[in-house]
Amino acid sequence: MTDRIAQLGMRLVNGEVRFYRNRQISAIRQALRLIFPIILLGSLADFLEQSWLRTDGYYYQTLHVARWLFQVKILRQYLRLIGAGTLGLAGILMAFAVSFYLVVPVTRHMTDRLMAGTIAVISLKFFNVTRTSVLGGHTIKWVATDLGIQGILVGILVGVLVGNGYRWALGHRSPDLEQIPSTLVITCTWLVVMAALGLLWVSTQTVSLNSAFASIIRWPFRLPHFILGLLGYCVLNGAFEWLGVLGPLSASSGQSIESAQNLAAVLAHRGWQLPHPLTLHTVVSVYANVGGTGMMLALLLALFLSRPTAWQRRIGWLSLVPTLGNFNAPMMVGLPVILSPLMSIPFILAPSACITLSWLCIRLKWVPTVAYPLLTGTPGPLQAYLGTGGSWTALALSLADLILSTAIYYPFVKLVQAAHRQLDGEVA
Repeated sequence: MTDRIAQLGMRLVNGEVRFYRNRQISAIRQALRLIFPIILLGSLADFLEQSWLRTDGYYYQTLHVARWLFQVKILRQYLRLIGAGTLGLAGILMAFAVSFYLVVPVTRHMTDRLMAGTIAVISLKFFNVTRTSVLGGHTIKWVATDLGIQGILVGILVGVLVGNGYRWALGHRSPDLEQIPSTLVITCTWLVVMAALGLLWVSTQTVSLNSAFASIIRWPFRLPHFILGLLGYCVLNGAFEWLGVLGPLSASSGQSIESAQNLAAVLAHRGWQLPHPLTLHTVVSVYANVGGTGMMLALLLALFLSRPTAWQRRIGWLSLVPTLGNFNAPMMVGLPVILSPLMSIPFILAPSACITLSWLCIRLKWVPTVAYPLLTGTPGPLQAYLGTGGSWTALALSLADLILSTAIYYPFVKLVQAAHRQLDGEVA
């Protein structure tokens, strides 16, 4: 039995290594490493701005920030600017980097490499323009929200398309000489083609490319109270982020109403009888998304408990603060979890196990249901405790979910480390 498990582990490691040695995936991996510092800075800025400087922030309320910190408004504006300038351009940066790295092996001329990345950025903009501004003859307006961390997947796809096309064109000319006329022809041809495709998309579709992709895998059902509905939402949300569209799927419109009704029931009546005990908020958000979608805090703990590579150790420590505040972008990009076949298994399995356990405990009324609203940046393990007004059983369930998820992540983290050591030339 042990031999079979070892053989399975080796097959998984070898599969991960072969996957990352693919030319396309290798370029994506390099691009993710390139943008990690920018994602980290933006996540820290967002965490500080939302948790420390907003009135609905956890640390703003618990530490009474307004009493001792001066110029809160200016600091909030400053951090918002940093967040918008970093996370808000993640999709653009990925398009540039992926296209750049795909062209690197076929040319030693920096002009061609930079031009491939530049064309990818412009092409991405062609697909993220408001329909009315183009067809109505108004000033062109870009869809900025699709160019940030939610647009990482689209950035990857555009980078792969442009990078491979530019790479093919370079393969039909002499690699020794930098041919400015040839570069000009390739550049203009690609921009004309991508602009035509962008106009075709805008003319025939009412949403941006990223929004269209999101609608394909967005939660198709409206039955979140059932265990299968909660698990289905978890799987789709996990797949959404694993592919590179960071940020949770929007819940159905009834969720905010149900949360308000739960709070009203607690405030108006004695006892803890809630009209909606099993919702996305009371089960998934509180117990299955500790550290962000995918139970990122459990992944971080599993990483520290294993023998991480030097790079992974740095990623873990640098991502600790935002992960505790439920901002998972640094871990998703840094390890990376995005598009990692091995990490996709615990990324879906861990929160699914937490949902099953938590749903059962709430259903059997072993723990009270979360009713109080949670402040932004509330540490993940404390969400259930604070949301139930200080229930120790809710805190125990949160810790049990965290331990269970860490145990699920641990063997896969070890396998990923073995794969990365092979890729990076390290000795285990």
